[in-house]
Amino acid sequence: MSLIQANGQHAGLIVPEKKPPSIFFYMFMQTLPFIIFPIFTVKSLFQRKFRHFPFTSFSLYRTIRESREKEQNYHQDPALLKELWKMPSAKAYLGSLEYQMQEGYCGSSTMRCILRSFGMKDAKLPPQKRGETAPPRWCPHIKETAEEYQKENQEDSVQFELTTNIVRGDVSYDEFERTLREGLANPNVRVACNFLRSALFGFETCRLVPFNFLISLYGGHFSPILGLVDRPGGCDDHASGEEKKDESGDDPAAAGPLVAIFDTNAKYGGVYLVSARKLHGAVGAVDVFANEPRAVILVEKSEKEVSPSG
Repeated sequence: MSLIQANGQHAGLIVPEKKPPSIFFYMFMQTLPFIIFPIFTVKSLFQRKFRHFPFTSFSLYRTIRESREKEQNYHQDPALLKELWKMPSAKAYLGSLEYQMQEGYCGSSTMRCILRSFGMKDAKLPPQKRGETAPPRWCPHIKETAEEYQKENQEDSVQFELTTNIVRGDVSYDEFERTLREGLANPNVRVACNFLRSALFGFETCRLVPFNFLISLYGGHFSPILGLVDRPGGCDDHASGEEKKDESGDDPAAAGPLVAIFDTNAKYGGVYLVSARKLHGAVGAVDVFANEPRAVILVEKSEKEVSPSG
């Protein structure tokens, strides 16, 4: 049985059952923005490190308001997705992808996808859990998980170690694209992406609902990147005149390739393609609470000889 469906998506992934939140949880989440915004507004007046808050928030709002990647006709184009699965960087994930079981599990599910793509067995990895949503915490956790995995599988004569490299979204676009190309071309490297999804797709829910607005502005997401796909001619036919000008302009490199992301949230239907330039902006979107841009993370596996005991 083929692992790729007619629509170009990976077959056989378990879609978690959606459980409606309790009324108390819903009320708490709708109240949360009225707590967070005043606190950070006051902090921005009296603490230097928070002075960016109102300006960054307004900048994020403008970016999200103008984002329309989901409307592009390359977004989940079956022909392009089928081409993707022929690439070694995507083939490595066949049979190794999984959706997050709950909201907030994106960092954990991305970690499991990457470790499974390196050959680690699903049943021997720790289950998904909440947390590890910031790159500086995510990196040591994936390395520790790989080390613990090996302690339970010491019969192998060759073991491995993982190294990670965080590349922040405030690098130039050229460096960002080069990072993706070099990482995806290396069979021993996997690329994880921490980005602001709404900077790609805009406001997907009513922005007048306080919690929706809060999540759109500040809710980062983790997912693995599967590959880079060359942009076919005419794939921007649905873009407005302004968007076409922005995408191509006078610089032929501005069009750039398309980046294939496996979204760990099943709501988004698996793999989708987005402009590399737009993704650069989504990764560069500042994490307001950390006051730094988001990042792509290169995870490299290297083998090491283990001396036989005795």
